[in-house]
Amino acid sequence: MDLAQKLEKDPLNPDLHREYGLWLLEENRIDEAMEVFSRGLVYNPFDPVMRFRRGCKYIGREMYAQSASDLKLAALLKPEDWEAWYYFGVACYLGGMYEEAKTAHSKSREMMIKYDVKAIPATVDWYWMICMKLGQKEEAQKALEYVYPGMPTEDGDYLARTLLYKGYYKPENFVEERMKEIQNPERPVIYQQMLTFGLANYLHYKGRDQEAIPLFKELAEATQNRNLFAVKQAMAQLTELGVEYAQIKE
Repeated sequence: MDLAQKLEKDPLNPDLHREYGLWLLEENRIDEAMEVFSRGLVYNPFDPVMRFRRGCKYIGREMYAQSASDLKLAALLKPEDWEAWYYFGVACYLGGMYEEAKTAHSKSREMMIKYDVKAIPATVDWYWMICMKLGQKEEAQKALEYVYPGMPTEDGDYLARTLLYKGYYKPENFVEERMKEIQNPERPVIYQQMLTFGLANYLHYKGRDQEAIPLFKELAEATQNRNLFAVKQAMAQLTELGVEYAQIKE
């Protein structure tokens, strides 16, 4: 008996909703998975897995308040879960809830350090951007103490970006030089887009918008990886700056 049949026979079972929803995600049946999670949460609203998974998918749909609501509850239910704090922070940042985002990424960094998670540059990068958005430049610079050249990390693009913010790398030819260092990347276009946004954001906060805006537009008008955070952030930044860009259909 498959999960769908089991759920049909036992529709009030939140565990079956969770298992079936996770299976649907593996099959890339996102709409169905979110519906199953939503139904499952009726029967167990405090299931951290369903909250987390649904919350992450809300980010992709640019439903940031809904995402943050789910992800905050997931993080509170599992306070040692760095991923829940991390994506809660992402949702809050993209939704303009910067103080909440700052707290979330501080907590995420704390959990990463505690459990030796090799993703510290990623949460430091978001924390830096949040602080810069809030005008807290000293706090942003202080956060960069957690990153250093050659540190073990799963996120080479985030490490490169934070080292740019730190002054270890120069903005001149930043993307081109960092791309040379990638060892057999699985997703080179995404890597390049991530580096490009980091450079554009750095230039923007340095008051060099004449150089930053073309890079933001390059990302906002890209035909690939439209759901990438870097692309979404570039569009948001151009809107904030009052700069028009070509609307690319999904």
